[in-house]
Amino acid sequence: MRDLKTLIPYMAKHWPRLLGGGIMNIVATIFALALPFLIGNAIDKITDSAPQSEVTWIAVIIVVLALLGGITDFFARYLINAVSRDVEYALRNDFFAHLQTMHQGFFQNRHTGDIMALATNDMSAVRNAIGPGISNGVRTVLMFTLASALMISINAALALVLITFIPIVAITFWLTGKRMHNRFEAVQSQFGKLSTYAQENFAGIRVVKAYAQENYEIEHFAKESQIYQTRSIRYQTLNQLLWPLMGLVLGVAAVAILFVGGNEVINKNITIGQFVQFNSYLFMLSWPMIALGWVVSLYQQGTASMGRIREMMGQNTRIADTPETVSMDEIQGDIEFDKVSLSYEGNSSRKVLDEVSFHAPAGTSLAIVGATGAGKTSIINLITRVYEAQKGRVLVDGVDVRRIPLAVLRRNIGLVPQDTFLFSSSLDENVAFGVDEDEIDPVLVGRAVETARLSNDLDQFPEGIQTIIGERGVTLSGGQKQRTALARAIMRDPAILILDDSLSSIDTQTQAQILAGLRTVLAGRTSIIISQRISTVKDANQIIVLDDGQIIERGTHSELVALRGVYASMYRRELLSTELGIE
Repeated sequence: MRDLKTLIPYMAKHWPRLLGGGIMNIVATIFALALPFLIGNAIDKITDSAPQSEVTWIAVIIVVLALLGGITDFFARYLINAVSRDVEYALRNDFFAHLQTMHQGFFQNRHTGDIMALATNDMSAVRNAIGPGISNGVRTVLMFTLASALMISINAALALVLITFIPIVAITFWLTGKRMHNRFEAVQSQFGKLSTYAQENFAGIRVVKAYAQENYEIEHFAKESQIYQTRSIRYQTLNQLLWPLMGLVLGVAAVAILFVGGNEVINKNITIGQFVQFNSYLFMLSWPMIALGWVVSLYQQGTASMGRIREMMGQNTRIADTPETVSMDEIQGDIEFDKVSLSYEGNSSRKVLDEVSFHAPAGTSLAIVGATGAGKTSIINLITRVYEAQKGRVLVDGVDVRRIPLAVLRRNIGLVPQDTFLFSSSLDENVAFGVDEDEIDPVLVGRAVETARLSNDLDQFPEGIQTIIGERGVTLSGGQKQRTALARAIMRDPAILILDDSLSSIDTQTQAQILAGLRTVLAGRTSIIISQRISTVKDANQIIVLDDGQIIERGTHSELVALRGVYASMYRRELLSTELGIE
């Protein structure tokens, strides 16, 4: 119940429609309960040989009430179900917006498929708990309460027979409710796992086919799917057990009432019409009692799903603006690391960066080289506040990045990551990503594409720059992806441009052309270039060499070559590879 209480603020916004739906439910129930009374009355009049005109008028009233009951029932369901759709819409938007605020580490510890299951299946379960759950729940309670009162007014002895069966219904729901909740949670959890496996398989289909692992993946997916099927059957077994149990209870109750009621008619304690009326109410109660099982099922599903959603939305981002955030609109690009140390996931014994200090004045270029795992990308993650240092300060324009508005900081940074991600839209839309729609200039898009030398390949695409690329840019080569990402960063016209080994998939000739085009772009802005190729970084104003999270060398290209250290060794190996024709 605590989980569904989270929905009260969402539902409160639509209280007029909920109130209207509730009123319509009450009216529709009253119309429905009036029909057995009229039918019983008509039977008694026929038995008493009343004039045909009286019976005819009763028949007309029955038709009118049935029509009005159908109309009010429609509007009751329409209003409440419309609210459930609106609540689902608002909840899903809030869920998505909340995920957008979360830090990168949050997603590294969550399966994408599980998040997708929360945004789809679990949202639908919550909607059903609000819509059909409330609508049928209200109708069930009203029908049961009013019909029971009317049945007592007809004959207390018959009503007492029916009331003896109510504890059986209550015990049944009490025994099955918690188990249904737990089993549905298990079903949803496995659905998330299954979705994750399918998503990863399709995203990595190239690797699957390259290693001829189709049969293995099919078998593995079948195993996960089997677990999902088994859990679903266990849940449905319990769910569907409620229906025949309710039918059994109603059947036994009907037999008991037929026996007791028949004696009451014979003893003239009630009329035949009243007996028919009583049995009509019993028949009308059969659906609410059966529907009660369905409503309980919807409620348990909705509670379980809302619990999963609430747990996700209850997670707080570790990286956000604080009361100490200063007011800033623009960034010049002066970057300074002051004895910065970083350890991922709080593992202080394994420092990714250890007492790192350097200064890159605004408008200059800084190159970072080093072996894989030396901490190069970690420096970028600290500048962009993907992570925050445990020790030391990262300053931009003399201000600690933790005090700079997050949106302002990232808006002024153009990042070309090593692992390029592209959206399944057109090339020009990918290039213009991050720029407001009303500020997109086709001329600037073309200029960015030209600088990144993506223009060299446009004739290979059927629609040129407007060609729709596959999911994650699957139709592009590695070099084309990197050049698209580079054009996207250039398009933002950032104060700080970061190239994180973003030319690694590009041949040396194209790289030289790109670097020549970038000279104009880099002028006047701070640039940080990470690369394994010395040819990419040798013109930087400052070069630092990282090893195991520490700066072991720094200087210009000529200074580091003269030092005859790690950098010089890397340079000699690259020259040798070039002479041997090895890329």
